[in-house]
Amino acid sequence: SMTLTLPLLNAQDDDQDDDEEEEEEDQDEESDKPKKKKKTFMHVPVSLAETAHANARLLFDKYRAAKDKSAKTLEASEKALKAAEAVAQKQLEAAAKSSSTSNVLVAQKRKSLWFEKFHWCITSDNYLVLGGRDAQQNETLVKKYLRPGDAYLHADVHGASSCILRAKRIKLTDGSSHVVPLSEQALREAGHFTICRSSAWASKMVTSAWWVQSHQVTKTAPSGEYLTTGSFMIRGKKNFLPASPLEMGLAVMFKLHEARATERRDFALAEYEAHLKEKLQIEEEEKQKKVLIDEEEKKKKKLEKEEKKKRSGNW
Repeated sequence: SMTLTLPLLNAQDDDQDDDEEEEEEDQDEESDKPKKKKKTFMHVPVSLAETAHANARLLFDKYRAAKDKSAKTLEASEKALKAAEAVAQKQLEAAAKSSSTSNVLVAQKRKSLWFEKFHWCITSDNYLVLGGRDAQQNETLVKKYLRPGDAYLHADVHGASSCILRAKRIKLTDGSSHVVPLSEQALREAGHFTICRSSAWASKMVTSAWWVQSHQVTKTAPSGEYLTTGSFMIRGKKNFLPASPLEMGLAVMFKLHEARATERRDFALAEYEAHLKEKLQIEEEEKQKKVLIDEEEKKKKKLEKEEKKKRSGNW
């Protein structure tokens, strides 16, 4: 076999075009780069054992096979492109449908409640406990949120924050508000919260907290002394709570719909008013009994005095 080198049919035309392009280009030495010469010849393998017609047939068979392969490749590429377009279209339609329904399903971001900027918890009997995160919040809690009827809690431990146990206030149907007394369970749980939010948690030290009434807390320091931010003076007796273990839990709270919450609130208000009315009635009955007993005692003493006078006169 041998290889023939044949010139390409359009080699001469390409050379003329290249010459015209080179004349039009700017001959800047800095931007000149060696150009790659175009291929003007083609190498054709020829078998000496075959005739010219046989060699031509072999070359034509190779050309036809390459052409068929190129056509199949182009056809397969078109099919793959159409399939990809169909998949993309389906994905776009699905995304459009999901986006139209997601607006209904996705809930709005919940608005934070006013007390969530502090450390907080809710006792088993639904009393709110608040604790300061730093000295400035301790100051804010006492000055702004400590009300008459609330309890102030603290612990004689380094790093213990000021905590307040908020008393419940119920607005009665007649427009007046009534302060619900703090329960013993709420005070114990609030003291537990106070200890766990102090340095006792890290040091694993079991100790107890104490509480006082709101009117016992003051910012007025004794003469010659100064109270720093977040520090307070306590007037009167401290009520110490029993020691509690260093345990805290986590709960998930669910917010009721406004209509349902109003219904439950009205029911609780009616129930509390009935309980308060019954309590006041019992207290009134006890008061009347006490008045009757006192009158009986007075009558009895008066009779005894009269008896004594009669005896002394007869004697």
